[in-house]
Amino acid sequence: MRNSGLILFMCAGLLLSGGAILGGSTVWSLLRMSYYFWTSDLGVELGSSVLFVSGSLLCLPVSWLATLVPYHPRSITLLAILMMIVTSGMMLLSIGMSSIMGLSRALRDTNALNSSMLRAMSFEAMAVKTAFASMQLELKCCGVHSPYDWYKYGRTFPPSCCGRVWNGKHVEQCEIPLYSVGCLRPARAELRMYANSLAVLACAIIIVKAVTLFAAAYSLVAGLVESNPVEFKPPQPLRIACLTSPPLMSGVPYAIPKIPGPI
Repeated sequence: MRNSGLILFMCAGLLLSGGAILGGSTVWSLLRMSYYFWTSDLGVELGSSVLFVSGSLLCLPVSWLATLVPYHPRSITLLAILMMIVTSGMMLLSIGMSSIMGLSRALRDTNALNSSMLRAMSFEAMAVKTAFASMQLELKCCGVHSPYDWYKYGRTFPPSCCGRVWNGKHVEQCEIPLYSVGCLRPARAELRMYANSLAVLACAIIIVKAVTLFAAAYSLVAGLVESNPVEFKPPQPLRIACLTSPPLMSGVPYAIPKIPGPI
């Protein structure tokens, strides 16, 4: 029980730090890369990152219970709750990993990503224009393949191609783009790095949660055995009945019984 308590305490620290890193980095990356929801068709794949945030949030109660269980009088009930939460977190992270693999498969198809970004470029919505401006400033690129993609839709270079931010007022037109590289290749590299980072962090947390689940199950079984000890009862001695002859009386001759003959 002491060894399993030490393992649970170590796993609690790893899960607390790992869950904070996974959840914080996922939320920050989604907020920073939110322009992909408008500039591409990867919104569903990126939206599956919510599963990683949910799985990382479950690391907080797991860490608390893992440090509390070995010294609590009702440890058996808490161990059962701990095992349920750990199993739920592992399921969420596993589903999130399978969903993020869809993002990796979509990034392999360059033509689909290219066509979706070109299609989004043709829209006149202000949200799409703002998303393209944020993407071009963040990735330091212009257009999809090249800055001249904007000419295909009868437009001039947006201010973001020259490194300027449009604040809704009159801004000097961008005649010579500062960035000569299209956004397709940097976007693929950024999304691939995002998917790989999430997969590695989720795998590490799943391994730690599996160790936590094993230690909790061992502690639960050990606690049940200690609370209900089975007493060893030695077997009863074997008793054999025996018949003894009647004692002989002193001074009285022993008469042999006669067997009656045939009549």
